Amino acid sequence: MLGTIVAALALGASSASPQSSPLSPASSVASAQAKSQPDLNRNPSPSERAWVASVVYRTVKEYFAHWEGLPAGYDFDQQFRIYLAEALSAPDRRAFSLATLRLVASLGNGHTAFIDQAFSQDQRPAPFFAEPVQGRWTVTASRTPGLAPGDVITSIDGAPIETWVKPIQAIIGQSSPRARDQRVFRRWFMLPERFVVQLDDGRRVPVSRDGPFGPQLGRPQHDEVTVQHRADDVVVIGIPGFDDPHFEADAVKAVRAAAGAPLIVLDVRGNNGGSTPRDLLRAIMTRPYAGTMVATPLIVAENDAHGSFSPDDNPTPNAALRYGPDVSPPEADAYQGPIALLVDRECASACEDLAIRFKSGGRGLILGEPTWGSTGQPIQVTFPDLGMSLRVSTKRESLPDGARFEGVGVQPDIAIPLTRADVSASSDTVLERAVHAALAAAHISAAH
Repeated sequence: MLGTIVAALALGASSASPQSSPLSPASSVASAQAKSQPDLNRNPSPSERAWVASVVYRTVKEYFAHWEGLPAGYDFDQQFRIYLAEALSAPDRRAFSLATLRLVASLGNGHTAFIDQAFSQDQRPAPFFAEPVQGRWTVTASRTPGLAPGDVITSIDGAPIETWVKPIQAIIGQSSPRARDQRVFRRWFMLPERFVVQLDDGRRVPVSRDGPFGPQLGRPQHDEVTVQHRADDVVVIGIPGFDDPHFEADAVKAVRAAAGAPLIVLDVRGNNGGSTPRDLLRAIMTRPYAGTMVATPLIVAENDAHGSFSPDDNPTPNAALRYGPDVSPPEADAYQGPIALLVDRECASACEDLAIRFKSGGRGLILGEPTWGSTGQPIQVTFPDLGMSLRVSTKRESLPDGARFEGVGVQPDIAIPLTRADVSASSDTVLERAVHAALAAAHISAAH
C-alpha cells in the first residue's frame, strides 16, 4: 500500500501546479460568491478575519514541508499569537492583509504565500525595477526618465536604501535573502505614489507612479519562445516559462529544427516555471537522468498523541514520507547534438526541475548564475468572497545526491555572474560570454 502511495506521489508531482484544498469554504453561498467578483475594497469582518487566521494556522501546521529549514528557535505558534492580536485589531483590510503577509513570510519559503487581490488592482506600469547586483541596489529596467539600467540607488526620500526596503522585505517570503530582494521592487503596493531616488553619482531622480514614462530600458522580456540563429551558427532558444503548454511544445519544435547546429543554447533566464517540462526533457536527454529527493509531511495521529503527553520521548515530531529520486531513461529519438543551458537567479521552480535533471544526466554545460532555489507543489486554499488565497508548500526537495536545494538552487558549471556593466550594456553581454565559454569548453570552432 505504501509503495502505491509513493508511486502516486512521484507520478503526480509537479513544481508549481496548485491543488484545491478541502479547507476552502465549501457551501452554496461560497460557491455563488466565487462566481462573482469580490469587493476588494471591503474590510473583512471580525469573524472573517478569525476564519482566515484559523485556516492559515491549520494549513501551515498540517501541510508545510520546510520546518527543518527554519532557523533554530523559530516558533510558529509564538509568531501566530503575535499575528493574531495584530490581525484582529487591524484598522482596515490593508493592515490585516499586511499582517498576514508578514506571518506567512516568516516561514521563509518561495512556494508559500498569502495573496490579496486588492494589492494587484493597480495595473499602472512599474516606473522601474531594481535589485542587488554586485552587492549594491541597482536599477535593472526603467521607464522613468533620468533613471537607467545600471544606476546604483543609495537612498530613497533621504533614507538609506537598506533601511528603506526593510518593511517590504518583511512581507516577502522567499527561500533565500537573494530571492527575497529580487522581489522588493515588484511589490509596488508597498511603495509611495511619489518619491525621490538618490543615486551614487549624486543625482536625485523624482519617481511617480503616474509617469511621465519613456520606453522601457533594460533586457527585454519575451512572452513567446524565441529562436536566434547567430553568425557563429549557434542557435539560441529562449524559453520564457513553462506555465503555458505551448511554450514547451514550441521549444521542442525549435530543438528539432536546429539539428546540425554546432551548439544549441537553451536560454531560460527569467523563466519562473510552471509545470515540469517532461516533453522537453524527453526530447533532449541522451542518458538516464534523476529527479529530486522529496519529503512531504506525514501526520500520524497516535504518534502525535503520545508526543503530546511526553514531548521529550516523541521521536518524530515532524514525520515525513520520503521518496525519490526517480530516474528516467533516455528516449531513442532524443536530440543527440551539443546543448548548453543558460540559467540565472530568476530560473525558478519548474525551470529548476529542468536544470536539475539536465545536470544529473550530464547533458551539457549549465552556465550563468545559481538558480532561484525553491520548489514545492503548493496546496491552495481560497477565500473567494474576500479575493484572498493562501499557498503552502507541501514538499521539500533535495538534489538527487541528497545535497541541499532549497535556498541554494542549481549551481552552474561555469559561473557568469551578472554585473552592473551587464545591466547597463546595450547588448546581451551575458549571452555572449555564455556562448563563448560553451564553445571553448566543447572545443567547437565558431563559423566566424
